[in-house]
Amino acid sequence: MKVEKEGAAQSVMSLRIRWLTRSTIRAKMMTGLLLIVVPFIGFIIYSNVYAIEVVRHQVAESNKDLLTLYRDQLDGRLNEVDNYLFGLMSDTDVSDISFLTSPDDRVFAAHRLQLEISKAVMRFPVIDGLFLYLPADERYLYAFRDRSTLNDRMGMKEHVTQEIDRGIPGRQDLRKWYIERRGDQTYLVRAFLLNDASIVGAWINANSFLTPLDLLGIGEAGAAVLSDDDGNAIVNRGFVKEHGVEILPADSAYYLTGDDERFLAVGERSVEGEFGLYAFIPEDQILQNLPTLRIISYLLPFASVLILLVGFLFLRKTLLVPINRLLQTMNRIRQGNLDMQIKQYPTSQEFQIVNDTFNHMMTEIKDLRISVYEEQLNKQRSELQHLQLQIKPHFFINTLNMMHTLARMKDLTRMEELSLCLVRYFRYMFQSNLTFVTLRDELQHVRNYMRIQELRYPDQIAFDIEAPEFLLRTPVPPLVVHSFVENAVKHGVTLDEPVRIEVRLEMVEAPQSALLIQVRDTGPGFKPEVVEELEQDRRVVDDEGEHIGIWNVKQRLRLLYGEQAAVVLRNAEPNGAVVRVTLPLASDAGMTLVRGGAGHD
Repeated sequence: MKVEKEGAAQSVMSLRIRWLTRSTIRAKMMTGLLLIVVPFIGFIIYSNVYAIEVVRHQVAESNKDLLTLYRDQLDGRLNEVDNYLFGLMSDTDVSDISFLTSPDDRVFAAHRLQLEISKAVMRFPVIDGLFLYLPADERYLYAFRDRSTLNDRMGMKEHVTQEIDRGIPGRQDLRKWYIERRGDQTYLVRAFLLNDASIVGAWINANSFLTPLDLLGIGEAGAAVLSDDDGNAIVNRGFVKEHGVEILPADSAYYLTGDDERFLAVGERSVEGEFGLYAFIPEDQILQNLPTLRIISYLLPFASVLILLVGFLFLRKTLLVPINRLLQTMNRIRQGNLDMQIKQYPTSQEFQIVNDTFNHMMTEIKDLRISVYEEQLNKQRSELQHLQLQIKPHFFINTLNMMHTLARMKDLTRMEELSLCLVRYFRYMFQSNLTFVTLRDELQHVRNYMRIQELRYPDQIAFDIEAPEFLLRTPVPPLVVHSFVENAVKHGVTLDEPVRIEVRLEMVEAPQSALLIQVRDTGPGFKPEVVEELEQDRRVVDDEGEHIGIWNVKQRLRLLYGEQAAVVLRNAEPNGAVVRVTLPLASDAGMTLVRGGAGHD
C-alpha cells in the first residue's frame, strides 16, 4: 500500500513537471496564441472603439432626422383633422340642431351630418373614425375606416357617452390629442365640447401609427415605440418589457438602453398630441452605416488570412497531425481491423501517453473480443428460439373445442377444412430452426390463421391483405405479422358487431430502404396504459392476464435488427388500433433463409 501511494504521488508530480515543460501541448498552444492573438486583439479593440463612437452619432442623427420628418408629417395630418373638426363645429346643422323643434327636422339634420362625416373620414388616412354626439337626442353619429374593428367603434362610443356627463374632465382646453386606454387597446382621441354639451371628435388606434416607421431601417431586432408623456409605452409594450429598454424625454440626441441587448434610442415628442415617437436600433446593427468600418472590413480578411495561415501551421504541427494519426487508426479499427497500433513518433508528452494507453487498450480488447462475441451469439440464439416458440394455449384449446362441436354437428366439410388449417398452423409454428422466412410464407400463414378465426366467428370478421409482388421474397422474422393480427383478433373481435382487419405492406425510401407493415382493425383500440408499458419495453399484465405477444415481437426485432427496426402503436379515429412495423431491407443481422415454403402443405 505504501509503495502504491508513493507511486501515485510521483505520477502527480511528474504530470505537474510535464505541464511546465516546453514540449507539452498546453505550453505550445499558449505561446502560439499569445504571439498571434494579442497584437490582433489590440488592433481590433482600437478600431472598434473609434468605429462605434463615430457610428453611434451618425446613426442617431440620421434616424432622428427621419423620425422628426415623420413626426412633422404626422402632426401636419393631425392638424388637418383639427381644422376639419373646427369647421364641423361651425356647421349650421351642428350649431342649430339643438334649437330645432320639429322631430323630422332634427332627423334630417342628423342624416346630413352622418353623410358629411362619412365622406370626410375617407379624406384623412391617418384617422380611424369620426364621431358626433348629440346629447339632446342621445344620438351618437360616427363614421369609420375599414381597418377599424367593431370593438374599436363600440369602445369609443362608450368612452364618449361616459365622458359627456363629466364634461371631459381636465381637458376643457382641448389643445391636444389625448390618450385613452380601452382594455388592451390604446387610442388617440381629439374631442371638442360645444356649448350645448355636444361633442365632435376623431380617434385613432395607436397601432396604426407605427406602420410607416418600418421605413427607418430599424431591422427585425429593433422596434418603434409610441409612448405617453410619462414614458409609458403605448405600442410595442412587449418589446420594452422583454429587453428592459427605458423611455427617456426626447430632448437628448440619443442614448443607450437595454438589459441583455443594447439599443440606440432616439425620440421625438409630438406637438399636436400627448405622445412621443421612439426608435430603438440594435447596437450591433448600427456598425453597418460606418464608412471607416467598411474599409476595415475589406482589410481584415487579408490580415486574417495571413494570421490564420501562421496559426494553422503551428497548430497543425503540434495538435492536428497527432490527432489525425489517432483518428486514422481508430477508423481502421472501427472497420474491423483490430491489429492496428499507433506507431511511435516524436510528439508532445500528452499525445505519447494517449498513444501508449490506446495501444495497451487495443491489445486487451483483442484478447477479450472473441470470447465475448461468441457468448453473445449463443445468448441471442437461445433467446430467439425461446421467444419464437411461445404458443398461447388458449388458441389450441378453443380450436379443439370447435372441432368437437363440428364433430357433434357432423359437419364433416368444415371439420376437414379446420383440421387441415390446424396442420398448416402448427407446422409453421414449430419451425424452431428458422431465423427468417419469406414474406410470402408469413402472409400465407396469416391467411391460414384468419381462416381458422373465420370458421370460429362466422360473419364476424372481414380480413384483407395488400402486398406488392416484388416484396414477397423479402426475408422477415417468422410470426412478425401473425403476432399483431392475432392481437387484433383477440382484443378486437366481439359478438356485438363485425370487425375488419387490414394488413398493408409497402416499401419506403426515407431515411433508408425499409419494409413498412401496417395492421389496422376496427375494434376498441389499445388501452393507454398498455401502449405506455409497451413503449417502455415492459411486459403488460392486467385483468386479462399477461400480454406477451407484442412484447415478444419487439424483443425479437431488437435482437435481430438493433435500433434499425421500429414498432409504433396508436389508436385510430374514430375507433380501432393501428400498428406500424418498420424493418430494414438491408441489415447487418445476417438474414439467411434456412429453407422456403414453410407455410405450404
